[in-house]
Amino acid sequence: MALTLAAPAILLMAALVAMQYSEGEQRFATQLTAMTRALSLATDRQIGQGQSILQGLSVSPALAQGDLVTFEKQAQEAVKGRDAWIVLMSQDRQWINTRMPPGATPPAMRLPDRDWADMTSGRTTVSDLIERPAPLSPIVAFDRPVLVRGKLHVLGYIQSPSAFHALMTAQGFPDTWTASIVDRNGVVVARSRDQEKMLGRHASHDLRQAMARTNEGVLHSQTLDGIPTLTGFTRSQQSHWTFIIGVPRTELNRTVLYSLGPAMVGAALMIALGVMAALAFARPISDDVRGLVREAEALAAGAPLDPAPSYLQEIAEVRGSLMAADEELRARENEAREAAERQQLMINELNHRVKNTLAIVQSLARHSLREGGETGLTQFNDRIHALASAHDLLTRRNWEGADLGDLLKGALRPYESQVDLEGPDAPLAPNAAVALAMIFHELATNASKYGALSAETGRVGVSWRLEGRTRLVVTWRERGGPPASTPTRGGFGTRLIAASLRGDLAGTADFDYAPEGLTCVLTLLAPPRGAA
Repeated sequence: MALTLAAPAILLMAALVAMQYSEGEQRFATQLTAMTRALSLATDRQIGQGQSILQGLSVSPALAQGDLVTFEKQAQEAVKGRDAWIVLMSQDRQWINTRMPPGATPPAMRLPDRDWADMTSGRTTVSDLIERPAPLSPIVAFDRPVLVRGKLHVLGYIQSPSAFHALMTAQGFPDTWTASIVDRNGVVVARSRDQEKMLGRHASHDLRQAMARTNEGVLHSQTLDGIPTLTGFTRSQQSHWTFIIGVPRTELNRTVLYSLGPAMVGAALMIALGVMAALAFARPISDDVRGLVREAEALAAGAPLDPAPSYLQEIAEVRGSLMAADEELRARENEAREAAERQQLMINELNHRVKNTLAIVQSLARHSLREGGETGLTQFNDRIHALASAHDLLTRRNWEGADLGDLLKGALRPYESQVDLEGPDAPLAPNAAVALAMIFHELATNASKYGALSAETGRVGVSWRLEGRTRLVVTWRERGGPPASTPTRGGFGTRLIAASLRGDLAGTADFDYAPEGLTCVLTLLAPPRGAA
């Protein structure tokens, strides 16, 4: 009861936590986006300063005329006081390097064709982080194509990544936050923390996937140190570098929980009030519940119920349900008794059907095996198969009957390419279906030996029609086989047809042995009357 009354306060508290967390995360996300944009602009300004120096040096007359001594002095003056240097190079060598003493010969080098093509594409380019052999540290280069005495050269403004690290430090990020600059390949160019350790490493996999999808965003990620963070990133349209700032999720959670202090105090008061109210209502409810227990025990024992008055509407409803359950149980006992009686009836019916089936099998065995030898055994097997097929069809229909068309399809399936069936729906009772299945089997067997089904060009047409409510007329017509002749004596098939018509079907058969083929007309009275 106490939990029930306190549940609204608990749910309210959970809702407040979720809402406050979402709002706090959104605030941090907005702040991170703004700060990454500011870091991008500051870096672009620094890159722009280097590009401006290149622009000024590229129009130097001394450079155009090939006066490299004068141009080297101009280049040294341009980068004086900066953590940067100027390089003038062709594809196969450096001509000027302001980090070296004036007049010194730069080291031999040759730029790959692809890099040379990028540098001389006609625009100022910003490189990715360039790794160099130890002990040389990585560098970043801004390159601009220039002409020296009409020949294509590249003028480069080279900076150490430490210059960008100083730029991030100047932004005043909190010590717990992590800011990074990565190049187009996702390689760390500068980092606010552990600069030397993380320089040249790739950003985390999930962050690189996010940067591949969009130029700006915020996501849950983790730093290269393994610290879970809420991370924002922005890609510069000028340098195509990406600027990343991550705030630890523990700091975000702490901020949210701190803002929830008043709400948690209010929720605690509501829970306390709920417990006190529960204690006040507990006694009468407890009495009613004990009464329900006694009535449930009486219900389980099958004793009559004598419900006591209830103080609460809910308890009264439960007592009413117990009364309804008592009535339902008594009704189910009656149904179970009736079901047992029906089951016994079905067992008796099954025994009757089994006896009938055994009598049919006994008759088939007696008459089929009378001829002896393999022929009699084959006839017996074929007739048993026909009987089994009829039983299969009836089993699929739960022995509620079968349709004449379905029965004919099953009985004549071995000859279906030479048989035509035509007629309306004609339901048959189970016994009638079994009898007709045996009749059609005998007719088909006779046709395959002596009639239309013994020739490739022969055909059998079976049609049926309903006359009123009590007559079913079935016509078996053979054409295209050997000439028919009246048999001199009646075989088992003829006797089976006659016996079935007299017994189960209450009908007659008319045989016409015309030269063009046998025609048999069956007139049945019993099947429609007992149809399913």
